[in-house]
Amino acid sequence: MIALATERLEIRDWRAPADEEDARAIFCDPEVMRFIPAGAFAPDAVPRIVARMIERQERNGFTVWPVVEKASGRVIGECGITYIPDTTDVEIAWLFSRAAWGRGFATEAARAVLAHALGPLGLTRVYALVLPENRASIAVANRLGMRFDRVVRAYKRDMLRYVAERTGTTGA
Repeated sequence: MIALATERLEIRDWRAPADEEDARAIFCDPEVMRFIPAGAFAPDAVPRIVARMIERQERNGFTVWPVVEKASGRVIGECGITYIPDTTDVEIAWLFSRAAWGRGFATEAARAVLAHALGPLGLTRVYALVLPENRASIAVANRLGMRFDRVVRAYKRDMLRYVAERTGTTGA
């Protein structure tokens, strides 16, 4: 179970089916999903996506969680951590509805999630994988204090890899 709070946001467990309507505004919007390898989803796929996030939380103790704007009570995005496919490495990910863009929500949510990952969850290293053309996410990674590590092949694409490490650990 997750319950993180910032000044304007709550990061919590997924609630099905209650969160699915708000999630459609995120996962089904081609503009929001343009940097996500799978692209925009069909509306009928949203219940499966939410169920997959819930299952990952149960299996791993973490997932990419819904981000709720306190003022409206609506899910405006998602932010969390997940395993990078075919590795034991963990990445932080964030994704927000168009209505939430440009308001600092991604940085605010990611800062809380990163602190949770490197603190209470006990992870020593967290990566952010960003497409080179995704300037907004590069800016978020930089604002989080993550450092550029190298270009890696992931999700069948060449991606910029940023890293954050728990204080006192060394990189590989």
